Amino acid sequence: MDEEYDVIVLGTGLTECILSGIMSVNGKKVLHMDRNPYYGGESSSITPLEELYKRFTLPDSPPESMGRGRDWNVDLIPKFLMDR
Repeated sequence: MDEEYDVIVLGTGLTECILSGIMSVNGKKVLHMDRNPYYGGESSSITPLEELYKRFTLPDSPPESMGRGRDWNVDLIPKFLMDR
């Protein structure tokens, strides 16, 4: 791996990804890293559902009644949605 960069971006949230892209398009040499094995920061979700079971060490696999695992996206950060 090259050891000289103009910019080092830590994290892969929306802000970090936009910043990294802008710097790269403007000719900067960018190293973009995240401590997690997934990207997306607070915006990330787990897919397929089987990955959620592994992450939280649940004893069984998802029941077949839940359908295909790829049909699910589970947010890592809870969201609060309002409706009128």
